[in-house]
Amino acid sequence: MNTQVKNRMLAMFLATVVTFLLFPATADAAKDKAPNIILIMADDLGYRNLGCYGQKEIQTPALDQMAADGIKFTRFYAGNSLCLPSRVCLLTGLHGGHSRVRVNGGGGKHPPIHEEDTTIATVLKAAGYRTGMSGKWSLGDDFLGCLKASQNKDGSGALYKHGWDFYFGEPNQTYNHEYYPPQLYRYDPNGWLGKKTAVNRLEPVKYPENKSKKTHYTHDEITTNALAFIEKSKDTPFFLYVPYTIPHAKFVVPQLADYTKNKPWSDGAKVFASMISRMDHDCGRIVAKLKELGIEKNTLVIFTSDNGGLKNFDDQFDNNGELEGFKGEMNEGGLRVPCIAYWPGHIKPGTTSDGLFGFWDFMPTFAELAGIKPPAPIDGVSLVPTLTGIGKQVPHKYLFFLLRNKPYILRGKGETRTDKEIIAEAVTEVVVPKFTRNRRVPRSR
Repeated sequence: MNTQVKNRMLAMFLATVVTFLLFPATADAAKDKAPNIILIMADDLGYRNLGCYGQKEIQTPALDQMAADGIKFTRFYAGNSLCLPSRVCLLTGLHGGHSRVRVNGGGGKHPPIHEEDTTIATVLKAAGYRTGMSGKWSLGDDFLGCLKASQNKDGSGALYKHGWDFYFGEPNQTYNHEYYPPQLYRYDPNGWLGKKTAVNRLEPVKYPENKSKKTHYTHDEITTNALAFIEKSKDTPFFLYVPYTIPHAKFVVPQLADYTKNKPWSDGAKVFASMISRMDHDCGRIVAKLKELGIEKNTLVIFTSDNGGLKNFDDQFDNNGELEGFKGEMNEGGLRVPCIAYWPGHIKPGTTSDGLFGFWDFMPTFAELAGIKPPAPIDGVSLVPTLTGIGKQVPHKYLFFLLRNKPYILRGKGETRTDKEIIAEAVTEVVVPKFTRNRRVPRSR
């Protein structure tokens, strides 16, 4: 064997050794890869509106299957019993005593998220994620590009200031529940899903035919754009937030679900059930898209609701089950929500958790998975140990909620302090959590 061949063989051997040392196994390398994250949120869906939580009438096979293949949380809570302050808690990792937005507003006067507030999208974008949202923003009514002249201004809650690479939907809280609107809006400065938009304004997508023919149902348009974002982002880590508007009133659906048509229910109840089943079907389409693209094992999908269920049709569907109260009330029925997590190969199928968790836990959970430190201080704890079964779950001492200066407290195990003592700790002047964009940390294995 000549010297040249020997040298070549030695070089190949050394390259193999180095590769093995740096990447000991394909499976381990896959575990280190930052997972895609999809967060789907219904609007006003009750704790018992899904079959996997005890619903007997409304059919939700896709979400029931997600629960069977993943983990179902039975003591999971929204940030508030009304949507706007609840969503701020979700996106900032702060409970209602520390969050800036503690009311829902009304009459078109909804308090926006502040420009300096750090969102999940900002954190994950700093970690190298592509960030997209399709659906209901509701945390800033004023934005450049708004067709309503009085709101065509650069507000602090304009979503292009809060970490998003892509958006489709209706940002304004007031108009979110028109299911056949004259327009929606898009933000796509990179031109990933169509024509590029400006970096600091939204572009209207007009539907003039909706005035007479009702051809573009908001929920369907939201789903179409969510699926397109997944398709376009399949080769890079991405975060997709899909805040649906179903089943919030108005109660409108293009077609009744077949199983509802011969039921002895009111017309409104049939529409309500059909809306939920339509949303369930589209959650199934999102999971199917992940499987089609071969990325389901590297994608965490979480489904939840923005607050407790409605009084509407409760006599027919028992929206919140045994929980007392409804949306807008500071009690279990107003605050406890369904939460399902699906991540094949990482979450043990058929798992149930009765741990005390809430919306502010999403921020530290997603940050840990992305390998970046979240803003500090925040109120959440990472759910990675509960999701994966690896490591010890840090529990909450308590969950704290505040609406119109009315508190609600849920104590964890061993918490014996009085309400007054907890309130003194939980209700403070707002301190903006600090976030350093380069605070990278090793991901949990």
